[in-house]
Order: sequence, then C-alpha cells, then structure tokens
Amino acid sequence: MRVTLQLVISSDDGHDETVTDIVTMQKDCQRIEHLGLTLAEAKQLLTLLQKQLLEQQIAQYLETHSQCPDCGATLKAKGSTSRSFRTLFGTCKLPSPRLLHCPCRQRKPTSFRPLATLLTESVAPELLFMEAKWSSLASYGLTVKVLKDFLPLDATLAINTVRHDTLQVAERLEAELGEKQWSFIEGCPRDWAALPIPDGPITVGIDGGYVRDWAAKKRNFEVIKWLRVLQMFLTSCMI
Repeated sequence: MRVTLQLVISSDDGHDETVTDIVTMQKDCQRIEHLGLTLAEAKQLLTLLQKQLLEQQIAQYLETHSQCPDCGATLKAKGSTSRSFRTLFGTCKLPSPRLLHCPCRQRKPTSFRPLATLLTESVAPELLFMEAKWSSLASYGLTVKVLKDFLPLDATLAINTVRHDTLQVAERLEAELGEKQWSFIEGCPRDWAALPIPDGPITVGIDGGYVRDWAAKKRNFEVIKWLRVLQMFLTSCMI
C-alpha cells in the first residue's frame, strides 16, 4: 500500500491553492505491527508538516508586511538572514529579511525586520508550556527524556535548555501576580478561627525540600513546610 500525504493551502478567497507533497510511505498490512502509524513515522510526518506549514505562514506574513503602510510601495530588501524557531514538532529555520523603510516618510531607524514583530520569542508558547508542565512534575532530565520519546524534538535538546525555559515561564508568571501580600484574609487573626469554611475545594501551596546527610551523601529526608493558611483551615475544622 502506497500512502501519500499532501498539504493543500487555499487563499482566503478560495481561488488559489498550493498543493505540496509532504511524504510518501509504503505500508504493509500483513502483521499487527504494520497497522496504522508507528511512533517514528508519526514524528517524521509532524516534522515535515510543521516545516511546510511554517514556511507558508511566514511567507504570507512577510508578503503582507513588505509594503509601505503609507503609500503601498514595495519595500526594498537590505539583506536577509535566518532565524531558528523551536516548536513542539522540531526546530525550523525561517528567513528573516531586513527591509528599508519607504522614503516617502522619514523613519528611524531606516531599516527593520518584519519577523522580529511576529517572533517575540525563539520558542513556541506550546513548547514552553509542555516543558514547564513536565518540569513541575519531574526532574529536568526526565522531562527531556519524556518529551523526546513522544515529540520530534531535536536530539540536541539539553537539560539546561529546559531549565532555562522553565525559569523564564516561572518569572513571567511571578511578575503577573503583582505585589506579594502576607495574607488574603482581613480582620484580626484571633477572629479567623470563627470564620465559616468556604465552599468548594481549597488550593494550598506547600513548600518543601530534601535535606542530605552530611556524612552519608546518599541518605536524605524530605522537609515539608505547611503554609499558615493550611494550619488555620485544619484548626477551623477541629472547632
């Protein structure tokens, strides 16, 4: 059985279509392991499809941003380089031309890269989400292994890269929280035990860590610090 996967991209008006052959596979059906796609085949398909789709999207974006917004003239290119963009389905090299501003209006600087406005980060938000999610559940090393098992990521993906991305996500979320406040309950602390138990589940943050034996390095135990809000909740439950 011969299977060919094609990518068909239509214009917004539906008149123009671009048909691209992504991959052609020869599939058998005589044994159970022949049925459907293998993990390796799925990774290959995702990588090729992602590359073709990104190239088409970037080409359309650059085309719509290569005209002067004032007079509509086509902007001249000063040069072009490439830029890497890490996604869930592989890293892609994307063209990043530098264009000269139209002389119809004075602008500084005189040139710009349209792709810099679109790609504010070098990593796709979905990949950052997956890295941060798995890093919160397991070690950075295990996170790298898990993501590589199921996603067509680059073989060069390193622990330090995942750690750096996760810390960036954490810092951004921390900044969005605003100023820290030591309590979210108003009034006198001695009256808090008399407050009614709130409806629904209560989310409690727990901070902890591992303490290693100074002499026997392989021995350690876990230390958990319960937040005061949990203590108050347990106290109110016993009253």
